Amino acid sequence: MPPVRVDREPPFKLSMTVDFFGDGGRGLYAPHTLDLMMGEARRLGVTRVYWQYLGDLEQERYGAGTNMLRTPWAKYGPRTLAAIGEPLEAAVRAAHRRGLEIFGVLKPYHTGMSATYPDGSPDSDPATPVRRIGGSLQCFNPFMERFPHTRIQRRPLKGPPNLRDVPIRRIRLFKRDDSPTRIKAGNLEIWSSPDNYRYRRRQLDFRLEETVEPSLREIRDYYGQVVTRKGNYVRVLSLTGLDLRDPYLVVATNFRDGTADFENTALGMIQVFGPDPEALPIVVATRDATWVRPRDFRTYGLEFDSGYGTRRLHLDGVREPAAAGSTPKASKTRSWHEHRAELGRGAGGGFIAFARGRNEYLPVAPCEFYPEVKRLWRWRVDRMLEKGVDGVVLRVSAHGTLTDEPCAYGFNPPVVEAYRERHGVDIRREEFDPDLLGALRGEAYTRFVRQASAMTRRAGKLFQVQVHTEAFRPDPVFGQLMGFPANIHFAWRQWLEEGLADAVTLRSSWYEAAEDPLDGSPARRSKLSNVLADPVVDEVLEVTENLGLPVYLNRYVARAIPIEEYVEDIEKIWRDRRFAGFDLYEFFHLARATPDGNRLVPVQDRMDHIRRKAGELGLVEN
Repeated sequence: MPPVRVDREPPFKLSMTVDFFGDGGRGLYAPHTLDLMMGEARRLGVTRVYWQYLGDLEQERYGAGTNMLRTPWAKYGPRTLAAIGEPLEAAVRAAHRRGLEIFGVLKPYHTGMSATYPDGSPDSDPATPVRRIGGSLQCFNPFMERFPHTRIQRRPLKGPPNLRDVPIRRIRLFKRDDSPTRIKAGNLEIWSSPDNYRYRRRQLDFRLEETVEPSLREIRDYYGQVVTRKGNYVRVLSLTGLDLRDPYLVVATNFRDGTADFENTALGMIQVFGPDPEALPIVVATRDATWVRPRDFRTYGLEFDSGYGTRRLHLDGVREPAAAGSTPKASKTRSWHEHRAELGRGAGGGFIAFARGRNEYLPVAPCEFYPEVKRLWRWRVDRMLEKGVDGVVLRVSAHGTLTDEPCAYGFNPPVVEAYRERHGVDIRREEFDPDLLGALRGEAYTRFVRQASAMTRRAGKLFQVQVHTEAFRPDPVFGQLMGFPANIHFAWRQWLEEGLADAVTLRSSWYEAAEDPLDGSPARRSKLSNVLADPVVDEVLEVTENLGLPVYLNRYVARAIPIEEYVEDIEKIWRDRRFAGFDLYEFFHLARATPDGNRLVPVQDRMDHIRRKAGELGLVEN
C-alpha cells in the first residue's frame, strides 16, 4: 500500500546537487548531455538543482575558477569546457528548458583543493607560489597565485631558525600501549629523498632502544576516541646514532606477513630530535592523500600534513612489493571511498614519513579579513545572479583547508591587529581566548552573509544558507572539522534570527561521508535515526520551526549506507513535518557521461530506487 501523502505548505521538494568538477572531468558533457542530466532529474521527481559554482571559466577574470584544464586526472575537462563554455551558464539554460529551478552554491572558502603533487615528480609545478611542504597544489583558482598572502595563516612556529638544516640525531616511535611488539632492529628501514620523489633506502647503522614510559599527552583519533590516555604506559622504540640530513625521511618496516601490533595515530606515533633535547616540529605522511592514492614512497611521493594524521595505522603493517618502474599514473588510482576502505582493513601501515617544519598557510582557503577576499566573494555572488540563477546558497565546507592541526591557523596580520585593538593581546605570542578569536572572525564572515543576502534579494532571488551540524558545534572532534577552517564561529543562529535566509539546507555528514569507518563495519553515526537524535541537529530544527523557515536535508547518495536504506530515509524525511525537502547529494553518484557525450550511464541501480520511491510518494509528475 502506498504511503499516505502528508499535506504540506510549502510542498515537499526533492532536489539534487551537482558538483560539475567531477561530472565534467570524468565524462564528456555537451549541451545535449546537460539536457539529459536535467531530464533525469525531472524523472527522479527533482524540481530544484543546486549547482556548485567554483568561479568563471575565463582565467583572466578576478573571480576565475578552478580550471579543469589544470588537472590531468580530469580527463574530459578540456573537451567538456570547449563544448559547453562556462558551466553555470550552460546549466542555467538546461535547467530552465526542463522547467527546473537552479540555485548557485557558493563555497567562499573554496579556492582550490588541498591535494599536492610531490615536488620531485613530473606532475609538480615548481614555478607556482601555491605550494606546501612536499609539493605543489594540484588545482587552485588564479586568485591564489595573485594573492597567496590571503590564505589562512598559521600561528608563528616555535623552533630553531635553521630548522630545515638541523640533522636528525634521534627518532622515537610510540605504540598506543605498553604491550610487546614484534618490531626489532632488523625489521626497521630508513628511506630518504631530497625532493619527496622515489625515496631510496639508506644503509645505516643505528642503535635501537626499547622502553616502557608514561605517555606525556593524551592521543585521540579522527573520531575523537581516546587512543592513549595521558599517564598510561606505552612502549617506545628509540633509534639513536643517526645523522640524517635529507628533508624527507621515512621509517619503514619490512614485514611481509603476520599480525601487526604497533598501532597509533600518525601524529601520536613519532617524535624526532636534532642535537638538542627538544623535539623538532614536523609534518607527517602515510599512504593517505587527498588525491592520487594510495601513495607509495618508493615509486612516487607522499602528501604531508594531509588532514589524515589522526587516522590509526600500524607501523608494522604489511607493505606490498613495489612494482618495478610503476607510478600512480601507470597503476590504478583508487577512488576515495575504495582507498579509505582499504586502509580501514589494516592496509594503511608499513611506514611513517616526516619532514621538518610546519606549513605557514592552509592549502587554498582565503582569510575573510582581506579586502581582496571580500571583493572576490561579492564578485562571485554577482556573477551567479548575472547568469540567471533562481537563488544563491552559501556553503562553508570546502576542500582547501585540510591539515593535521586545524586549530593552529587563523592568525593573519589583519586578524592579529583586530584582536589586539579589541582585547589588548598579541595572539601570535601571548595566551589568548580561542572563543574570542572565533567570535572576531565570525563577525567578519557574518558581515559577508548580510551582504550576500541583500545582493540576492535585491535581484529578486531567494537566499539560502547551509547549516553544517557536523562542525557548527561547541567541541567538534577532528573528523568533524575536516573541510572547515577552525578558530572561527559561524553564527548560524544569528543569520536565521536576523532574517537573512529564506531557507536552510541541513548538512550533517562529515567530509566525504567518513563519519563511520569505511572498513565494512555497520554504519552508526550516518544512520538517519542517530543524525536526527543529535542535540545540535535538534537545535537547528527547533530554531527553523520557530522562525517558520523551510529546512532541507542534504544527504550523500549510497556512500555510508546502501541505496535501499537511502530511499527509505527519503520517505522518513517526507513524513517528518519539520522538513520541507530532501537533497540528493550528488548527481555524480547517480549517473556518468560516456566518453562521446551521447549518453548518461547509471551508477548501479540507484536512480531506479530513487525514482520508484519518489513515485510512491507522489513526487514524480505524470
